[in-house]
Amino acid sequence: MSMSDAARTTTTRTRTPPKRTFSDVELDLDQLAESFDVPPSTSSSASSAMAIASSSASASSSSTFASPCPPHPATILITDSPASRSKATLLLTSKQKPKHPHPRTSMQHPSSSAPIKVGVLGATGTVGQRFLTLLAAHPWFAVDALGASPRSAGKKYKDAVSWKQSTPIPQGVRDVVVRECRPENFAQCKIVFSGLDADVAGEIEEAFRAANLAVFSNAKNFRRDPHVPLIVPLVNPHHLSIIPQQQALFSPALTSGFIVTNANCSTTGYVIPLAAMEKAFGPLECVMVTTLQAISGAGYPGVPSLDILDNVIPYISGEEEKIEWETLKILGGISTKESEVTSADGQQVVKKEVKTFDMHAAHPLRVSASCNRVPVIDGHTECVSVRFARRPPPSPQQVREALAAYTPEAQALGCPSAPCRAIVVHEEPDRPQPRLDRYYQDGAGVSVGRVRQCQVLDVKFVVLANNVSIGAATSSIINAEYAVLKNVVQL
Repeated sequence: MSMSDAARTTTTRTRTPPKRTFSDVELDLDQLAESFDVPPSTSSSASSAMAIASSSASASSSSTFASPCPPHPATILITDSPASRSKATLLLTSKQKPKHPHPRTSMQHPSSSAPIKVGVLGATGTVGQRFLTLLAAHPWFAVDALGASPRSAGKKYKDAVSWKQSTPIPQGVRDVVVRECRPENFAQCKIVFSGLDADVAGEIEEAFRAANLAVFSNAKNFRRDPHVPLIVPLVNPHHLSIIPQQQALFSPALTSGFIVTNANCSTTGYVIPLAAMEKAFGPLECVMVTTLQAISGAGYPGVPSLDILDNVIPYISGEEEKIEWETLKILGGISTKESEVTSADGQQVVKKEVKTFDMHAAHPLRVSASCNRVPVIDGHTECVSVRFARRPPPSPQQVREALAAYTPEAQALGCPSAPCRAIVVHEEPDRPQPRLDRYYQDGAGVSVGRVRQCQVLDVKFVVLANNVSIGAATSSIINAEYAVLKNVVQL
């Protein structure tokens, strides 16, 4: 037999790999370490490696802050210091992105062991597809109905959709028949997630609210409504407290229906570190933000390739105004004032105390935004400078520590889709980067780096957020989870 024949025989031979033990992994680490001139492991090296793996946010982020979250999909972190030149720290990690980004995906919702039936409006669109991908293995929610345009209604979902996600259509919805977006077609649902285009979302979402369905919307239509909360779940889920007023003003018969919106994708990413800083150091006075926004933020088919390839487009219609206004509503509080209110039947005007969003009025905040479209598929990068009201301002190191320690209520409460870490803080000068960091925790948190002194304001930094995850469907789902845990959704 020739050598080439033997090689072919060898490559076609299959065998079942033996079960591997932790000792095998330790041996692999020792062998790999030898190639980097690292001393072989002692009897405690395996446990040390596990400790490193469990305490590191990521090999590639080299964050100095411990976390229970899964590390980044990397295996080696090269360190290069005068004391330890060309050494390697070996991390026991998976190279595959975890299907679930956190350890809470098996938890039961508190009210019942039965799944909560939900529907998705705009199910064939890009945001609707993302909703279905995230809901496929959700521990609480079960997709019961899919809504789309009349031309898609009556078809099986697999035949109606032009699927654009990186994973296959979830098996549970492939053969579900798509329905028109009418409340009677979603009668078994408690919650509907709306991925509808703004051109049609307004009337449809209002109809579902009137039918006593809880609507969690990704559309922009009701973001400026004075009675509709605009929620980034890692910042202001407490704004759900205005929902009883929304229901009372809309209709006396409204007991469980309401509308909640999540913010514009570019606003969502950067208000999370802003909220962390205000929590730690008090109000901000001034914010300047320049965005580098991914093309997926424009929807599908999005920006023409001849416009975006080898180019940066320094204008996104309406985007700068959205950021500047939404920031105030999200970071602001809720105040109570006496106002004249017309009864739902329109017959009388009465004076009563009403809740309003104060738009950060107690400490006026100025926001200046400049928005750019860049040739990146997913992940909005934003360069931010801030000025604090307090004097002297916190140091960059104090800001880093506050960002890393930030624990939003949705995370502490145990919302299953909330990230283990709302903010991952990078120490390297060239991070975060969209290609490297956008999928960490399945895009449910944000990454912050380059925290440093600003010579014009106080502190500046770079933040990266996955615009199709926490910037869209993931936010709506966490909002719904929080509403269930707080009994805002009537089960």
